[in-house]
Amino acid sequence: MKRALVGLLAVGFAMLSAVPAQAASTTITVPFKHNQITWFTTARTITVAGSNIDAQVAYGGIMQLAWYKCGDRNTRGAFVRMEETRTRVGSNFKAGTKFCLASNSPYTSGTVGGTLWWSGN
Repeated sequence: MKRALVGLLAVGFAMLSAVPAQAASTTITVPFKHNQITWFTTARTITVAGSNIDAQVAYGGIMQLAWYKCGDRNTRGAFVRMEETRTRVGSNFKAGTKFCLASNSPYTSGTVGGTLWWSGN
């Protein structure tokens, strides 16, 4: 009985002390061009299965982001209009997926700053 109680307490402590996966994040500076795709080559890796890619920019409605498989521009998500609130760029990625970003704008050219999240969000 004492052995079972110790085992049960150990499992309970392990569950309480387990830390949920933290999303990886970074600040980004994204130049974009009118009606021209800019393909960025900074590779990021999804480490948690089922993760999403989200982004938030300083101002929205002017530029779009898409994820693509680094080295294969034909494997990519749709361009998503960026907003001042956190916006989903892609979802439900497998662990080990390497992705890059691409930008575009149907309206104008410029540069915007923001935040990118992936893995565990």
